[in-house]
Amino acid sequence: MKNVLGIITLLFVTACGTNLDNGNKIQDDVQNVMEGYVANIGDNSVLVVENRLDPSISEFHPEQHEEAGNAISFSLDDIEDSMADSLMRGEKIQVTHGAVAESYPGQSSAIAIKRIVDEEHDMVIAPDETVNLVALEQFIQKTENNEEATMRGVNITVEGSSVFDTYIFQNGEYTVKADATQDNFVEVETISEVSCPQLEYYLTDDQHIMFELTGCDNNTGVLTIANLPFKDMIVPEDIYHRVEVIVGEEVVLDTTDESEKEEIITNIREGTPQSVMTMTMMAPEGEIILYGKQAIIHIDYQEVGNVIRYNTLVEAGLTFD
Repeated sequence: MKNVLGIITLLFVTACGTNLDNGNKIQDDVQNVMEGYVANIGDNSVLVVENRLDPSISEFHPEQHEEAGNAISFSLDDIEDSMADSLMRGEKIQVTHGAVAESYPGQSSAIAIKRIVDEEHDMVIAPDETVNLVALEQFIQKTENNEEATMRGVNITVEGSSVFDTYIFQNGEYTVKADATQDNFVEVETISEVSCPQLEYYLTDDQHIMFELTGCDNNTGVLTIANLPFKDMIVPEDIYHRVEVIVGEEVVLDTTDESEKEEIITNIREGTPQSVMTMTMMAPEGEIILYGKQAIIHIDYQEVGNVIRYNTLVEAGLTFD
């Protein structure tokens, strides 16, 4: 009986123990879930970290463990090519995976990957609200300076599904990778990709600003980025800590006063807009510069009190002594 009990005990300890693989302990769980941010993308792997790293950091190093938090490198052998190829550094994802080698970063195999809405960094457009439109502002500013740029947009459908669009500007061309695999009302098994040479924006008849990619290699030749209310996008929500007004070469206002800043921004948002695409406008006499936490906004200014931005003239009634 003692021998039998000894064998049972040995089997129990072995079953509850931890396997070893090349000196690394392997967790017994065969399926786990991790939410985090893409830090590095390899030929057939993706490194996901718990905390989003500064976008200026081009490559993750183990010495960054305090900043990154938990980190796991996932093999993509079992992930569809369209998903693996569409991953973008900095975006938030959820990875279902197998056992983890307890090194740092950990090592595991991805079973499934899906994107997670990140309201702090994604531009999110839902039927009843818009979030983080300053992300679009940042993206457009970089493209107009011919700098490489990326942005992830999320459209929330009326049914509550999330459709993710990854926008990439590189070498003078726009690439859009559309992930509608989480929309339960369409039959989409893969992630589509469209290329476009040009971005355009204009005021619509219903007082929205339309942002479109044109010349695209899809069926219509056009791809809509967003159709946003004028007041929401002419000056996107941000924390503006300073406003400067320049007329000619003279700085006529440079203020951090909250009431002065608020009055200028409110007048612009609530001014009467009209499209300048069909009008001949005089050259601007100066500019208004809004210094925000996430973006610096430059707005053409005319001394009659009007401003021009996104091909839209705004009768804002602004005057400066």
